[in-house]
Amino acid sequence: MDTVRNPIIIDQYYCLSKPCANLSSAVNISNVLYSNINGTYDDRRPPIHLGCSEAVPCTNIALSNVKLLPRREDALDAFCWNAYGEMRTASVPPISCLLEGMPRSIPGYKGG
Repeated sequence: MDTVRNPIIIDQYYCLSKPCANLSSAVNISNVLYSNINGTYDDRRPPIHLGCSEAVPCTNIALSNVKLLPRREDALDAFCWNAYGEMRTASVPPISCLLEGMPRSIPGYKGG
């Protein structure tokens, strides 16, 4: 990747017209692995954006061997909202915003 705007992104708050409504429904995003991702990012936005629904959190998000450097300016921190998962290896930038474990409940989840 070279000067990518959104190298790693989950955005359950995306909408075409602003302001976006905060809706209670969402797709259940789970078991996602980002692995061996290297390159530079456009430093106007965080290189890692995991914006998950308040109603339906993202679960089992895993990152491994991630190295994303800013194209010009200072490095930006990763952004996470209601994202549960793990770092399998150290990364650049460090990702400390993932929530550990699983949420207390996931709407529509029947166990398993």
